[in-house]
Amino acid sequence: MENTITVNEAISKGKIRLVHLPMIVIIGIIILGFILYYMKIVPGCSIPITFVLGFLCGWLTWSYFVNKWKIWAFENVRNVNELRRKAVDQKLIWENDSWFEKTEFKSLSQKIKLEELEKKFLENDVYKDDISIPKETLIFYSKNTLIFLLIISLGLISLGVYFLWEKEYFAIFISAFGFYMAYEQIKKLSDNDPQIIINDKGIQLKNKKLKSWSKIYNDRVFTRSSGKNSRNYLSFNNEMIEIDDLSIKFDELETLLHVYRVRFENNH
Repeated sequence: MENTITVNEAISKGKIRLVHLPMIVIIGIIILGFILYYMKIVPGCSIPITFVLGFLCGWLTWSYFVNKWKIWAFENVRNVNELRRKAVDQKLIWENDSWFEKTEFKSLSQKIKLEELEKKFLENDVYKDDISIPKETLIFYSKNTLIFLLIISLGLISLGVYFLWEKEYFAIFISAFGFYMAYEQIKKLSDNDPQIIINDKGIQLKNKKLKSWSKIYNDRVFTRSSGKNSRNYLSFNNEMIEIDDLSIKFDELETLLHVYRVRFENNH
């Protein structure tokens, strides 16, 4: 079968089925529980049950659709290793042999199909050069992002000063955090050197020597989430660099990693 779907397209479709749809089910059941309570159809003690029922039904929704998505995605995407890694990173699926994977609904035909598709993972992912990408890319701090954060920090300082004026001494912590944020943003704004340099020779971080592609492994761009917060990182070897303050987007950096490695391999 011709592989016509990109990794990002498959991930986007996976988010609809495996994240958004289960979330709609969860929220819908919880809202229904409150509606039934206010209509006095069910007692108040049933509200906690609707939360449990909502999460259970959301999980069942994910369990039902996850293997349908896997089969469709693994059949139609060429770079299945990248796809599976991204799907795990973005919490669409779980690692192989994890306990949570055992909660998936998997028919016999789906199990057989997935076992057949495992052969695709033995092949290396394939990437192509992109002539629109320059010979070398310099990545700096994003001035717009830093100015925005500086404005927020100045707002925190002002808020803290106001509450201190009102003798609300807890505001010392607000002001202190604001001053710390402001210091960090001003320090970065004054730094005009590239933080990352990428070319067909390798990757160079600020104040470090260039690392050749031949010595780079596990290079990837990924998102790490903690509660409602998430941060994007460039990772390779033992390095992990946050990129949210930099003048490059997640997908752009990922493309650079692929293209420059391809150029390196073509030259060696």
